[in-house]
Amino acid sequence: MRRKDKLAPKRAGRLTAIVITRDMALFMAFAVLIFVFTVTLVSSLDDIRRMVYGVRPGVTLETRIISGYLPKEVRLVVEAMADQERTAPKDAMLYKETGELIPESPGLDIDVDLTVDRAMKAKPGGNVELVRTVIAPAITKRHFDPLYRVNTGRQAMAIAVNVAWGEDCLPRLLDALREHNMKVTFFIEGEWAEKFPDMVMLLSKEGHELANHGFQHVHVEKMSEPMIRQLISDNEKLLISLGVRPSRLFAPPYGECNQTVVSAAASLGYTTTMWTIDTLDWKLEDSEKVLDRVVPKITPGAIILAHPTEVFLEALPKIVDASRKAGYGFFTISDLLESE
Repeated sequence: MRRKDKLAPKRAGRLTAIVITRDMALFMAFAVLIFVFTVTLVSSLDDIRRMVYGVRPGVTLETRIISGYLPKEVRLVVEAMADQERTAPKDAMLYKETGELIPESPGLDIDVDLTVDRAMKAKPGGNVELVRTVIAPAITKRHFDPLYRVNTGRQAMAIAVNVAWGEDCLPRLLDALREHNMKVTFFIEGEWAEKFPDMVMLLSKEGHELANHGFQHVHVEKMSEPMIRQLISDNEKLLISLGVRPSRLFAPPYGECNQTVVSAAASLGYTTTMWTIDTLDWKLEDSEKVLDRVVPKITPGAIILAHPTEVFLEALPKIVDASRKAGYGFFTISDLLESE
């Protein structure tokens, strides 16, 4: 009995041997094979997906190889490259202390969507460049030069009608313009627009260009630059509130123009607009005299200044007839500037 008790603990501490049968070995080998096959299959499916939906073989974006890249991956690359290239435009500036005019410089942007689209459609071995677009500055050197005549070789002119009064004559003037199939540029004064909002909307509905004549008809030569800016911006806000978006042209009241006026307008992105030919229709009572002031001065890019007056209304058909016989057409000032 004592001998058996001494041997008992030794039997309890022995390790149990694990016996791997032939079936178990085959099962484990099969499991490993399935795992390897699955990994290989997934990898192959990704390769197939890139071949079908990715960038074609050998395609480069600028100098970077993007073969097999999927659309989202291409976009990430393009956006990173775009961030390095984008630059903001710089507006022209006038240093009043020295009178030096610093010219503008354009900015640069990248069209990410179009670049990605071109990369995905590129043929094998093709090279894709970033789609670069130039951003024009809002204020250029030209804004600091009053516009007296549009620099164009076309036989074309514009009529600028300053409107601070003359509402009684405007409907008939619109009829005449419609009859002669022509568009003009109306410079609208703000206080007049407040009194006759329906007339403003009619001018716009007829397809004429509406521009800025200041909120009040005041002597701008006696005003400071901040006051002139306020005069222009208040009128712009008013016209926009009436559903009209005025063009970036400013005709100073009374035709008063100096460096302060021009700089104030330019700082808001406006071109100070003057004239080539003054009809003096507000002063003359004879339409023939108005005609004599206009016809001899017909020239490419000329701007004819007028007002909604009876004498201009009488002279208009003869001005149009003489101009068209000389081969000239009439356009808005902005249309002429676009063709400059």
